[in-house]
Amino acid sequence: MNTTEKDIEKDIEENIENGIAGKDIKKEALYRCPYLLLLVVTVLGAMLCSDELASAILPAGWKIAAEAVEADGGALVPEGFISEEETGELASEGETGELASEGEIEKAASEGEAQNGEVRQASSAARTGITRFVSYEPRQTDSPYYSDAGRVAMTTEYAYTIENTSYFNDAAFLGDSRTLGISDYAGLDGADFYCENGMTIFKILGEEGVTEQRTGKKVNLNQVLREKQYGKIYLMLGMNELGYGNTQMYLEQYREVVEQIRQWQPEAVIYIMANLHVSREKDDLESEFNNININDKNAASATLANGTDIFYLDSNPLFTDEDGFLKEDYTFDGVHLYAQHYEMWRQFLLKHGVEGTGTPDAAQGTEEYTKTGTE
Repeated sequence: MNTTEKDIEKDIEENIENGIAGKDIKKEALYRCPYLLLLVVTVLGAMLCSDELASAILPAGWKIAAEAVEADGGALVPEGFISEEETGELASEGETGELASEGEIEKAASEGEAQNGEVRQASSAARTGITRFVSYEPRQTDSPYYSDAGRVAMTTEYAYTIENTSYFNDAAFLGDSRTLGISDYAGLDGADFYCENGMTIFKILGEEGVTEQRTGKKVNLNQVLREKQYGKIYLMLGMNELGYGNTQMYLEQYREVVEQIRQWQPEAVIYIMANLHVSREKDDLESEFNNININDKNAASATLANGTDIFYLDSNPLFTDEDGFLKEDYTFDGVHLYAQHYEMWRQFLLKHGVEGTGTPDAAQGTEEYTKTGTE
């Protein structure tokens, strides 16, 4: 070796001692160790999938990498490249003194996937509402129109959103005279109302049509719902059916209407609205016009709610007394509300918005429990 070569070698040695070539040594260590590069990629992927999985793999993994680097020509991982703060404490002699095996790593990965699956399942469940029924001891009836259902349907339990009136700009309300009252007094001017006195579930999609309140003209909903897409459809029908057919006929027709609307309006949230009770004075157990019959119809229609894109809303608690009768001072005829009380109904609807519904489940979300008395 000549003098010039010796001088160059001496300069390199001095640079290494002074730390000038430290960065190059670190790079060399990385490039010379494919195990370390593979580990880095694997850990980053694990961190993206599961923080818990990454924390399980990191400590033992870094130690494996360090030993692999040492075995690969004796090049140590540069000082400061791994810290306890970044990777956690490595396995110590005071603990097991052993590295994580492939089986343990696979187990950690499996547990991480299982936990992620549980989170997804819980998230899906959170998007599914439950319609509960309060059971009570039914009365014996001999009416051809109804029986005492022995249960009261309650508003579908769901993580509803609180909305403003713009929520109803893509909504359609279908119903009878109670829906007509919402159209006149609830201030939901952005919604379309297809309703009129005497409307029934048997006529709503019929050829005779129904009045569009915005124009005052009869329209055929078969055509309207094919041509115009809505984000929400509100249905409230059943009062004029109390003395027609029976509850089973009513339910079968209601189901057909809902299924037909779903076919025409695949993206719409469908709200089935409970029929309001009547006042104590109006309640007549000698005829079909009574709250037992109304409960029977409401409980039937509520079974159509699936908690994903069909929801049951019961506003009766806003307007009835402790015995379930429409409050006398809220009504002028025992059936319909005074105009000023539709503001309460408006607020109820605003508090029950549904955004981003999930895929409908094959089985509806319903649950029943027993309680003494009626509500």
